[in-house]
Amino acid sequence: MGEISSDFVVKSSVAKLSTKNAWALYARRRWPLNGVKCAMAEWGLTEGEAKGLFAAQISQPTIDKIIDHPRGGFGLGLLILEIRTQTALRSWVHSERERLAHESEQQAAAADELAAMARDLPARLGLGAAGAGRMAGSRRRHDREADG
Repeated sequence: MGEISSDFVVKSSVAKLSTKNAWALYARRRWPLNGVKCAMAEWGLTEGEAKGLFAAQISQPTIDKIIDHPRGGFGLGLLILEIRTQTALRSWVHSERERLAHESEQQAAAADELAAMARDLPARLGLGAAGAGRMAGSRRRHDREADG
């Protein structure tokens, strides 16, 4: 399920599918025979709307009509997007999780680095342990003043 169905994979890496072509590809592969009549029956389309679907000339109102139909819906919209982008939703979600995990790791490492810098700052300024305590107390006073 991690891959888009081979029925909808475009073999050419040169041509990008338009959204209208993705709709047409879906319809042609789903109904190779009597497609116009089948689409009319499936989604309550007029003959003109169904012909537009198969000719890759589908209009936005027709797309909305199909998506709003009980046999259309969110899942069909996602499938069309998969066909359009040639990317399976599961693969995209997996890559986004990996990207976000990597980003989170980078942010945690940066936070650790900043914490170490803050911890080392009093010594670098030659304040020693007493100076560090004064800096922490000053920071707490500043935080209370900002809150109150």
